[in-house]
Amino acid sequence: MLILDWMKPHVVTVSPETTLLQCKKLLRDHHINRLPVVDKDKVVVGLISSSDLKAYSPLHTTGYEILEAMDIIAETKAKDVMVVAPTTIYYGNTVEQAAKLMFDKHVACLPVVNEEDKLVGILTGWDVFHALLTISGAEQPGEEAGFVVPNQPGTIRALLDVLKANGMSVISVLSATVENGMRQVKIRFRSPNPAALDATIESFKKLDGLRYWLRDGKLHMTNEERPKA
Repeated sequence: MLILDWMKPHVVTVSPETTLLQCKKLLRDHHINRLPVVDKDKVVVGLISSSDLKAYSPLHTTGYEILEAMDIIAETKAKDVMVVAPTTIYYGNTVEQAAKLMFDKHVACLPVVNEEDKLVGILTGWDVFHALLTISGAEQPGEEAGFVVPNQPGTIRALLDVLKANGMSVISVLSATVENGMRQVKIRFRSPNPAALDATIESFKKLDGLRYWLRDGKLHMTNEERPKA
C-alpha cells in the first residue's frame, strides 16, 4: 500500500523562527502532537513535538512560575529545541517500508517528502496502524483461520482451493516466514451460507498445520496450540 494513500497531505508547519508559544497554540488548536519545521523552500529541517514543550512547563502552579514559563516560551524559537534533520520518507515508498523505518529508528511519525526533499505530507504511527489493520481485513465482517505450513510452493494454494471449493469470498491472505522452514498463514474469508462456512472449517480441520479458526466471533484453537498449565 502506498504512503500516498494514507499520509495526511495538509500539514501544519512552522518555521525555525516560530516561537514555542506559537507552536503550543498550533498544537492545541489543530489537535496534533507534532509540527514539522520547514525552511522558506518547504524543505524539512526539523521536527518539534508536544513533549518537547513539556520541559518549558512550570514545575509549580504559582503565578510567578506560570509567568516565567510564559516569558520563556514566548522568546524561545523552534530552532532552539527541535529535532534537527528528522527521519523522513519519500512519498513513493510503501506503508510497510514506512512501518519498518519507524520501528528501526524508534520514531512515531515521518514527514513525507518529494524528490527535492520538500514536505508533501506526514505519516504517523496511527496512520500506519490503520493501514495495516485495513490490509488484514479485520475491519470487515468474516471468519478467519490460521496455519503453519511448509515454506514451499503450493502450500497456500491448497488452502485457497478449500475456500474455492466451498464458494468462499477471500477478504485477505497474510503470510510470514518463521523458523524451521515453515510459514505462518492467516486467511480471512466470508460467505452468506452458514452451511458452506461449516463445511470450510471442517475441511480445514483435516489439514495439517491448522492452528486456530474464528467462527461467529469466537476463537477456537487446536489442542496443540492450547497452553499447558
